[in-house]
Amino acid sequence: MIETGDHLRQAREAMGWSPADLARALRFSSADKHGESRILEMEAGKRPISGPVSVAVEAFLRGYLPVGFAPPTRRT
Repeated sequence: MIETGDHLRQAREAMGWSPADLARALRFSSADKHGESRILEMEAGKRPISGPVSVAVEAFLRGYLPVGFAPPTRRT
């Protein structure tokens, strides 16, 4: 279960996604990097992780991808 900032960061890194990638998948605003900032704030413990974000990230870990979202190429 995604409960802490460390859990969120570990999940994101396990998928090979940047904070900006995760923000796009969650459909957070990205026009001014606001979405990326929200992810980083959650990972740092400065913003709570909502139930819907937790559930969505768990679904991403199991292979679900939102319509219209193309995951980044795995970084090696």
